[in-house]
Amino acid sequence: MHPILLWTTEPGSLSPEDYSEVFDSFCVRRIQELDARAFGVLLIDEELLHRHHEAVRAFAARTAGVVLPVIALSADPGSCELDELLFDLVPRNPGQRELRRKLNSATRFLDNQLSLEASQTAAQQKARQLEELHEIGIALSAEHDHERLLNLILGKAREITSADAGSLFLVSSLDELVPLPEGRAKRFTGRWLRFRLAQNDSRELEFEEDILTIGPDSIAGYVALTGETLNIPDAYDLPADKPFAINRSFDEAIGYRTRSVLVVPMQNRERETTGVLQLINKKRSRHLRLEGRATFDDEVLPFDEDDERLVRSLASQAAVSIENNRFHLGQEHLFRRFVDAAVKAIESRDSTTKGHSWRVATMTTELARVVNLSGRGSYANLRLSSDQMRELKYAALLHDFGKVGVRERVLIKATKLYHGELSTVRQRFKTIRRALEAQYLRRALDGLLAGEATPEQIEQTKEELRKRLALVDEAREAVEAANKPNVVRFSDFDRLIELGQLCYEDVDGSIQTFLEPDEITALTIARGSLTESEYRMIMSHVDHTYDFLSTIPWTPDLKGVPDLARSHHEKLDGSGYPLRLPAEDIPPQTRMMTISDIYDALTARDRPYKPAVPTERALTILESEASSGKIDRELLDLFIEAKIYELGVKN
Repeated sequence: MHPILLWTTEPGSLSPEDYSEVFDSFCVRRIQELDARAFGVLLIDEELLHRHHEAVRAFAARTAGVVLPVIALSADPGSCELDELLFDLVPRNPGQRELRRKLNSATRFLDNQLSLEASQTAAQQKARQLEELHEIGIALSAEHDHERLLNLILGKAREITSADAGSLFLVSSLDELVPLPEGRAKRFTGRWLRFRLAQNDSRELEFEEDILTIGPDSIAGYVALTGETLNIPDAYDLPADKPFAINRSFDEAIGYRTRSVLVVPMQNRERETTGVLQLINKKRSRHLRLEGRATFDDEVLPFDEDDERLVRSLASQAAVSIENNRFHLGQEHLFRRFVDAAVKAIESRDSTTKGHSWRVATMTTELARVVNLSGRGSYANLRLSSDQMRELKYAALLHDFGKVGVRERVLIKATKLYHGELSTVRQRFKTIRRALEAQYLRRALDGLLAGEATPEQIEQTKEELRKRLALVDEAREAVEAANKPNVVRFSDFDRLIELGQLCYEDVDGSIQTFLEPDEITALTIARGSLTESEYRMIMSHVDHTYDFLSTIPWTPDLKGVPDLARSHHEKLDGSGYPLRLPAEDIPPQTRMMTISDIYDALTARDRPYKPAVPTERALTILESEASSGKIDRELLDLFIEAKIYELGVKN
């Protein structure tokens, strides 16, 4: 319908009868012919505005028209060409022929003006569509969460076409037993369609994934097979030359009516179909809810060529995004497997700490989640993103990976003397006993052979031997006791040192002490089982961790893993290692990991060099560390209040 100008004359220029005749024969009839896309300008005097208000109301309702009382033209027309034309249309005593000629002239002018406007509008619309597609492309390329990506693809496709509903299918290569609804299962091999997502603005859907055959039996299967775009005005009236059919039972079950359908293949760079995008029921208004049958009849439109073009473009972008996302997921899966393997490598070196890395990661990430939600104290505004949470989890899992660079005998040292060293000391004490027994037996035998030994002398020799052997046994028992990694006062080692310096004659006649200096050094360790040099070796594991993790080309979202993993032994008072960082240089994530690491180290039940500390005692020790300014008090409070420590309980 061309735009139309409806015109009448100045008040009083025609008789009321002529006025009504012109309006009734021309204006009213033309009003009735207008559709919703027409544009009209109705200039009418106030008298006719009241006399023909129903027709004027119809005009305003059915068109994008403007009603102007003709009195508005009494002012100077100004410089506007349209105003001049309209003013020129107001003769003092026009006849109907002149009126209609002027009316046609104005109509042609408006036709030209509105054609130009329509062209400009179309150009603007195309520009908006291109801009929208550009923004969608950016959003698709930035989204790495697979489920959100699929929802974004389908949601944007429906948005730009005003589709009420839609579905998304992905092509999968299967060789697996797939569970189906109602407890069924079926083995699928080859290429299949996975029904991955469904959306509907007008109905609530209970979506369940399903598997479809790639073939001509279904619309989606046909498109996946042929790569053809289908634009069907009415799904209940399918083209006769197509092999597929539509199952109406789903519509009937939810009280729906599938009418217009647009189905587009998603194809990658090699033109392989990787998925199918199906849009249902294009609406006049995007926000309209389709309720009764009348709305499906009146408000649902066929998808047009612009819709096809836009959705094909979006589907192409979506296919690339899904392919990239699958690659990203594959990399993520590969990296997770690498982390698992790394943790297993740590545990294979030190089976006594089995599960430690997983427990620390679990407690640390849960503490981070609690901090995100707490909204109080120094961390009220801290909100770790999902990427930061993942970064923290990996750092916690790998925080002890550097132990692979520590000598195994040091790593698993359960006592102050290594097993071989303790065996040597035990054998030495046996040798000392045998040497003393032989020495005194020889003395007694020499006396008897010389006839000089009296019974009293023999008894005296036996008593001396008994005392010497008692010292040997005391020294051996002191070694056994001191070898255990208990917390001991230095004064308790005085007797051990004294006994260790006792001498005996070796089998070759040389004089030796009961204990070597290195053995005395190890046995007089006041806390734990490591000497100073061995403890430095253990401390070096954080440097090994950093050196190893720094060689990995981390993605930007994970680049903090090496630093977070290296710093888990730093303390807020600067007494930690390896860098002795001040509090302001220790990030919250590291502080969380430190608390979890200390708690698990205290409560672990499988450490052979120390007994497990009960939970209450472990929390008390952590409280003491916080009070002395070594660990973060606020984070510890959250750790205790949320009972995060319960996640560290071993199965």
